[in-house]
Amino acid sequence: MKRKNAPVRLVLCLLVATSSLAGDAWVIRDHGAGPAKLGMSLAQLGAALHQEFSMPAEKDDQRCFYVNPLGHEHIAFMIVDKRLVRVDVDSRGIATSTGIQVGDSEERVHKVYGSRVKATPHTYVDTGHYLTIRSEDPRFGVRFETTDGKITMFYAGTFEAIQYVEGCE
Repeated sequence: MKRKNAPVRLVLCLLVATSSLAGDAWVIRDHGAGPAKLGMSLAQLGAALHQEFSMPAEKDDQRCFYVNPLGHEHIAFMIVDKRLVRVDVDSRGIATSTGIQVGDSEERVHKVYGSRVKATPHTYVDTGHYLTIRSEDPRFGVRFETTDGKITMFYAGTFEAIQYVEGCE
């Protein structure tokens, strides 16, 4: 009798595992990602993610640096003056709240955001652009980097931080 229930148990286990993974999927918003919210201190970010983060050892690197959340290898958090200011995404599978992700077309960004998109030439890629959208609260925004009409990465955060072309530079 117990063997007849094995397939049912297997299905239930798979459903629980799938729902756990789906619940772990983060959506990137202009004010954060998952439980991480812009403005959090490094300690608050660590508490929200149940992870310990530390300052870089080199004093020169402490004003601006990145930390990476466990289990989200394609997301990086930019910390400036000990506060979360930007969330960077470099791979498909992690989307904005509007559903746009790495690999999508520039055309899709323009369709979703309309006249709010400000397109500028990419600093280093001749066939690339920066597509910048300021949020309704002008302190925040999202910027998509493109090459040959496709998104290669994007970041959301304070409007000042999304203007940085070379990460902390």
